[in-house]
Order: sequence, then structure tokens, then C-alpha cells
Amino acid sequence: MRKGLSLGSVLSAALLLGTITAAAVNAQNAKPAPRKIQVTEIDTSASEKAATVHQHVHPAMTPAGSAFKHSQFATPEQRANAASHAGPNFSGSRGNDELRFPADLSYLGGPVVPLAQSHPIFLLPNGSCPVATCWGDPETFLTDFADSSLAHITDQYVGSFASDRYTLGDEFALPYTPPPVPLTNNDILAIVHAAASFSGETGYDHIYHVFLPPGQDECFTSDPNSACYSPDNPSRFVFCAFHGSVTFSDIGHVLFTVEPFQNVAGCDVRPGTPNGQLIDSTNSTLSHELIETVTDPDGDAWFNFTSNVLAGEEIADECAFFVVQQTSPTTFAVFGDPTVFKVGKHKYATQPEYSNEDHGCGVAP
Repeated sequence: MRKGLSLGSVLSAALLLGTITAAAVNAQNAKPAPRKIQVTEIDTSASEKAATVHQHVHPAMTPAGSAFKHSQFATPEQRANAASHAGPNFSGSRGNDELRFPADLSYLGGPVVPLAQSHPIFLLPNGSCPVATCWGDPETFLTDFADSSLAHITDQYVGSFASDRYTLGDEFALPYTPPPVPLTNNDILAIVHAAASFSGETGYDHIYHVFLPPGQDECFTSDPNSACYSPDNPSRFVFCAFHGSVTFSDIGHVLFTVEPFQNVAGCDVRPGTPNGQLIDSTNSTLSHELIETVTDPDGDAWFNFTSNVLAGEEIADECAFFVVQQTSPTTFAVFGDPTVFKVGKHKYATQPEYSNEDHGCGVAP
């Protein structure tokens, strides 16, 4: 005669079934691991032949960064010379009497990015660099950004008002042996080419973010006087990050940013932010480069077209504030001074962006 099941047996079975079901759901919702890529001779050759269309740096809060920023006044003039080729879409100011708000951005007629997927590329020195340790959590920030008020500041510049336009796409990991010298822009282009050719995702709908690990320097070129991200070499420590666009002969146009390790003096945000300096420094700079890529991907769309000190600055440059804080009884340091607010579902300390509609910096339209 079959005996009935005890209440304890039923509860145990239910608990086991619930555990299995929860595990299955978690497995389905688990984020896929970054796709591993490697740089080949094809990628290196493509980078050497590529045509760099635009490159715009986020200066470091260092003497070298300040000097470099002031030396770039020639760049806005070169952009201004292109206004005659911009056609009827150009919306630059016609005279000083119309410069009611001299910080407003002007449109030169070039392409913008109404929607795009972001693709992180994590460089793993000697095969390992946990994202949480090396960069914080940029993937969650990019996910939050997709449906945030911060993202909608770009509506006025790109002509789109839909939600979830800037989403997180495929992620990539590149194991590599750190070289004894800084990486150069050609190295970066080879990495971008490797990821973009592997995925087949190019054009204005995709933005690749190259995350460099702690201790990895990067310079424009191998020239000893080249501008660099180099916290260990202050005389050349010019930039914290930059965004650019490039045209490869085989796969076409690609948008990208370079995101070195930000939790260093000259790039980090002030202490005491909600998520700590590692996460908030990384994400503040990431949002800076992402939104500038959206509004001025090729250097001929939205930027400051006036002749004042802001000439040539892009949407994020005008709102990259800093603060000087005392770090000991005898020392002071300069930090980025972001705004604390919610981006999507989480609170971050991230810099605001310039809004022509409000004629000032803000975190929402």
C-alpha cells in the first residue's frame, strides 16, 4: 500500500523546484560574457591605412592638459573655415549682436547619432582584469543611460525624442601582454578594427569604448613629445580620454572612444560620491565621451562656434567643472566636480551636459 506524502516532503520538493526554477531564470537573464578578440596583422595593417576623421580630447586637470587645451584654438578656426561648405543647415551666429548666449552650441551641418549601441572593449593585461576592480561598473551605467533624462538632453541636437535610443550592445575582451611603452592611436585603431570586423557592426549606429586597465598609458604617437594619458609622466599627461571617428578601407566608418583608468589624480572626481571614486570617475568620463560622440561624431556637427574662450568646445566640455579640495594640512588637489543625480535606475555622480534650450548645463532636458 502506497503511503501518502508527508507535508515536509511536499515542502522540500516545492523548495527544490523553486530553487531550480530560480536558477533557470537567473541563467536566462545572466549577462553574456564579453566576446574574446585578438589583434591580428590584418587589424594592424588596417589601422596604418585608416583615415582618422575626428579626434577630440577631454583634457586632464594638469598643467600639461591646460596648456594643450589652450593650444587647440587653431582647431575651431579650421572648423570655422569649413562653414562655407556646410550649406543651409549651418546655424552659426551671424553677428556679435546675436550672441545672447555665447556658450550655446552651433550646428555645422555634419552627421549626428540619433540612436546607437555602445560596445565596451576591455583590455585584460596578461589575460585578467576584473571589471569591478579595474573600471567599476560601466556596463550598468550604459544600461541605465539608455532610458535616462541625461540621454534626452541630446534630443534637441539629434532630432529624435524616442526612449532607449542608446543601448548596451555586445561586449568584447582583449587579453594582451602590456608593452614596455605606451599604446598609441594606431594600437587603439587596430583594437577597434578587430572588434568591429569581428562583430560586423559599423557606421553611426555603433560606438566602441576601449577601456584601458590601471597602469596602461596611451599616447597619440610614439614621438617622445606626443600628448598622452600618462599619470606617471606629468609633463606629457595631457588627456583623460578622447572620442574619435575613423574610416577603414575594408569595413568603413567606425565611431569610438578611449577610456583610460580614471581613478587617478588629474582625472578623478571628488571624494565622497555615492558609488566611490572608481565607479563615478569612470562613468562621468564615459558619459562625457559618449554624449560628445552622439552630438559631434565627426567634428562637423554641434560645438561652440564663438570666438570666446569656449571656442571649439563640445557639449560636455562646457560643463566639465572642477573643484580644489584640501587633501592634507599642507596639500590641495584638483578633482572633477560632478552632479549627483539618478541616471536611469541608479544614482551617480556624473557631469552635466550643455543644453541650448536652457542656455546652461543640466542633467535633463
